[in-house]
Amino acid sequence: MWKLLVLLIALSPLPAFAVPWTLSPETSVAVDVPWQGRLVTVQFPKLSGTIDFDENRPDRTQAEISVDSTAATTGVGVVDSVVRSADYLGAAQYPEITFHLDSLKQLSKTAAVVTGRITMRGVTQPARFDATVLRYGKNAGGRFEAGFSLSGEIDRTRFGSKGGLPEVGAVLPVRINLMMTGQ
Repeated sequence: MWKLLVLLIALSPLPAFAVPWTLSPETSVAVDVPWQGRLVTVQFPKLSGTIDFDENRPDRTQAEISVDSTAATTGVGVVDSVVRSADYLGAAQYPEITFHLDSLKQLSKTAAVVTGRITMRGVTQPARFDATVLRYGKNAGGRFEAGFSLSGEIDRTRFGSKGGLPEVGAVLPVRINLMMTGQ
């Protein structure tokens, strides 16, 4: 009887679980800031996070990703200082902007809706992003990779960022290229 039970357990499929993934250096976060009829792109080159992802059950994904607001850059030093100032990001007092994933809803093989909460300047607000799958599968080395392009927008005034209004836009398009590799 024991042998039969052990054999049945050994042959039973194991449930899939979300496992930690690694953010790829290709991951990028950018915000387009409308200013005097043009867009100024603010990039966040320093980011970190934890992602627990099950490629068979993306709806079980858990994630928290942070960007370093003290490293926000436009490529123009004087503009970077303004962006990081207390009137905008408040980077000295709030050195991180964090996104906490609440839900990932797969719409098709190539599209999903991502909802969660962004904490910026000590204020947490809901956020929604549309995601498009860029890659999803094993790479040449046999490791599973996933890449997504996310787009959405935030109203910076809801986080207490009111510098430059109305010349500097309040509603800001956010672009995220999220690339990650399985363990």
